[in-house]
Amino acid sequence: MRIKILIKSNKVPFLYRHRVVSLIKEALKKSDSDYKDFLYNNQITKPFSFNLVFPQKRQIQTAKIQIDENFEIEDKIVISDGYFSLFVSSIDYRFIIGLFNGLKRLKTFQFSSNTDMLVNGEKISWQIKNISVLNERPIKKETVIFKTNSPVIVEDRDDRPVLFNEERFEKELNEVMDRILKSPHIKGKGLEKPLRFKPLVMKKSIIKHTLKSFREHTGKPVMYLTGNSGVFKLSGHPEDLKILYEVGIGTKTGQGFGMVEVL
Repeated sequence: MRIKILIKSNKVPFLYRHRVVSLIKEALKKSDSDYKDFLYNNQITKPFSFNLVFPQKRQIQTAKIQIDENFEIEDKIVISDGYFSLFVSSIDYRFIIGLFNGLKRLKTFQFSSNTDMLVNGEKISWQIKNISVLNERPIKKETVIFKTNSPVIVEDRDDRPVLFNEERFEKELNEVMDRILKSPHIKGKGLEKPLRFKPLVMKKSIIKHTLKSFREHTGKPVMYLTGNSGVFKLSGHPEDLKILYEVGIGTKTGQGFGMVEVL
């Protein structure tokens, strides 16, 4: 299941993912607070992924971003008089319904507060203009060509990033996805058969990201994540490929990474 949320806002910082997570939490709190607590009061794999698409007519500028009361950085923002599209995909029916109903009630999301995520000292708000349910591409074969909508992050057990052109990438990808699929709220058991990964047109991506817990723990404003973007062929059991299509591929999918589209 996947939905498209049309958002009107005149500017969006590149450093937006943590605020999308806040939007999702706020929407779920309005419609299904028990489920929101289940997702965010426990350290569980989130059963969804998302990506934000900027409008075609846009300008990229540098601005001062006040992340919170302790950190201000200079970073890129997108300026537009159009609409931003937020795509969310999930395997969990309750999550999508809760998010859909919560966003309908929310209508406006305060991207900035008095101290957080101010852009050149200004507050930003997002108007939720429309929410639509999208058709998914059926997956019935054992090989699918995917395109990343947001970078896929694969890390080993020491949290070191693994790139698509490394020999160990396929092994690490299998370990990550087997562990995620075993989560009771995802599938409840691991991969039916090993995944086979073949890069077609891939590149390395470096993404800035921030989380409150990271800032408090490290004293740094942002983290730099290494991801994999592009087009790749993935083979495996069709049931597993369908789940990966819905929940995302790799780690940190609930923070806006690993969302893919079928080509």
